[in-house]
Amino acid sequence: MADSRNWVMGWSAEVGPCRVPQCRYAAGFALLCDVHRTEWMSPIHRRRKTAIEEFMFLARPADRPAVGCCRYPDGCVYPISSNDLCEGHLYRWQRVGKPALADLPSAVRDRVTPGFSVDGLPPLLTLEFQYLLQVRTDERASRILQATWGCVTRLALTEGVSSLRDRTLDQWRGRASQDPTVRGLLGTALRALADLDRPEDEYEGDVWRPEHLGFSIEERRGVSALNFTAITQEWLRDKAKRWTKVKLGHGELRTVQSQVAVFKCFSRFLAHAYSDRQDDPTVLDRAVLETYVGWLHRHVNDNKAGRGRGKPFSAETRIRHLSTMADFFAYWHRYGWEPALSPTTRIFTDDYPRRSGLKANFIDEYLMEQIESEENLALLEPETRTMVLICRDEGLRIGEALTLKTDCLKQTPSGRWALVHYKSKDKSFRAIPASRVVVEAIREQHQRVLRRFDDGCPWLFPRAQMNPDGRHHMTYTTITRRFDAWLSRIRLVDIHGRPARVTWHQFRHTLGTRMANAGVSGRTIREVLGHTSWEMQEHYSRISDETLRREYEEKYEVRFNLKGEAVRVRRDSDLSAVEWLAEKIGRRLHAVAGGWCGRHIARPCPKTAADGCYVCEDFQTDQKFLPIHEDTLLRARELQATTEAAGRTRAAETNARLADSVEHLIIRITDEESDLRARTPDADKPDHTRTEGAADAS
Repeated sequence: MADSRNWVMGWSAEVGPCRVPQCRYAAGFALLCDVHRTEWMSPIHRRRKTAIEEFMFLARPADRPAVGCCRYPDGCVYPISSNDLCEGHLYRWQRVGKPALADLPSAVRDRVTPGFSVDGLPPLLTLEFQYLLQVRTDERASRILQATWGCVTRLALTEGVSSLRDRTLDQWRGRASQDPTVRGLLGTALRALADLDRPEDEYEGDVWRPEHLGFSIEERRGVSALNFTAITQEWLRDKAKRWTKVKLGHGELRTVQSQVAVFKCFSRFLAHAYSDRQDDPTVLDRAVLETYVGWLHRHVNDNKAGRGRGKPFSAETRIRHLSTMADFFAYWHRYGWEPALSPTTRIFTDDYPRRSGLKANFIDEYLMEQIESEENLALLEPETRTMVLICRDEGLRIGEALTLKTDCLKQTPSGRWALVHYKSKDKSFRAIPASRVVVEAIREQHQRVLRRFDDGCPWLFPRAQMNPDGRHHMTYTTITRRFDAWLSRIRLVDIHGRPARVTWHQFRHTLGTRMANAGVSGRTIREVLGHTSWEMQEHYSRISDETLRREYEEKYEVRFNLKGEAVRVRRDSDLSAVEWLAEKIGRRLHAVAGGWCGRHIARPCPKTAADGCYVCEDFQTDQKFLPIHEDTLLRARELQATTEAAGRTRAAETNARLADSVEHLIIRITDEESDLRARTPDADKPDHTRTEGAADAS
């Protein structure tokens, strides 16, 4: 308990070595010594929003003249700086009022005892402030400074109130100073007191907090409270809460949170279109729902910050709204909720807008070359670099990567490494193969966590600030801010030289696209990326098909028939897709020795011998079959000479025609290849735009 009080007050208990390189002093809060912690909390670093990890690279221990040892009575062995004390003990000596050196140890011990005074406060106000101390101690997130505590208690005495709830939060903030810590402490106190009045059953309130509903940290990551207060119609709020309670039993928490926002939007629709009857649930009929469908189509998004604000709802958003309300009305009918709705109060799939196609959201290889450059990765601090490697090589969602445990690596009986992570979509842990690069990076990150928290932190990526026990994992805001700062530092630009920006989720699409281009099956991609539907598998299969088609058009656009005529595929023509479809069928079902058969699959082949294809009008070939053609020409000439010597005139003529056709074909292919090389003088130079294959999965 003394340890907790010591932490709440903000005094640095010595819990380990300072994290700043080469610093020899003991550390307290944030694992920094008192000197470096003071520098880190200075105004210049607050203005720059410097994280501890970034500060560690900037901070350097000050030069200390080795003219003697510190005179601290307990036998400090560090060199002195001034006043015969080392910098650490000099700082503490100044903090406790500069007593005599003999009294310094006792003064430091007394200073460790919390000094939060509630003297002079009324009895109820005293209990409220004591409860506030307990709440902040249990949260183990942000500290209470003595200066902040003094400001809040003096403000309460000045107001002459018997309870903090005698004033609203806005009134307290209006009377408080501009110090954000004072305003924040008052807000924490009023919220904690309001929680005491909440019903024992969380479902009975209008605000449901996921942590009080039994959801784990992985499940509620980034999910705020489910707030139903914006639903102004009481009947709709009650039914929405009832439906949401059922959905929470088997659905994903993040999905349910987005569905609660749908009810808020439907409530605004009723208040806008049927203000005179919005309090009557019998207003719901098919005509109202048809009006709702049209209202969604023209409604402007005014309840969301960012790029979507002020724009109409997208097709995907409208589908989500309509499908949620359709399921809601289906539940109403199925379970016979009162009052009974009209049988026509339903939303059908015909009411949904046409779903737009999936976007190619992968990162361009030109950008990936800059991101994967070892020179640029060296500029990234180790923790974020590990996150980049995990998202790039394993395809994890950023939320799944942030909640990785320190024991996420498991070794299979064959010796391969597997990465175990929590998948929030289906509330399960799954394992995927881990590359050697990711395994090494995770091991190094685990060692950094051990140096900071020993074995007390379960997270591979713990929060950098307000996390003395390692109970909290890193937030999306923190990791994204570091990543965006790094992208600005390396000056990421697209192929046109314009500044570019990528997101964490794009790494996932990039991995899927690379696997598709490498010929990995759609089923394998689905298993690696953990997709719950086949829609994304079809998306990557289409990417793979388009890649093969592009390679076909670029590499095999010139072919030759029996007459030696070039058969060209026009990639820009309207029928190029038809040509490609026929090509896929031909390459897979009509491959023959020395080329391809262009005959339709429904037409049987009239030939039985492989050499017979050279006299077929559907036969096609190109330069990569030259060795076969040259061997065929040699054998045909030999047979021609043999049959002529034997007096077999008809056989000699047949072999002569075959040899002439093959020879003409070889000449045309050789001439075309020479012309192509003449048009592209740099064809023999290595292509540096292609990236290496997939990472080894050892």
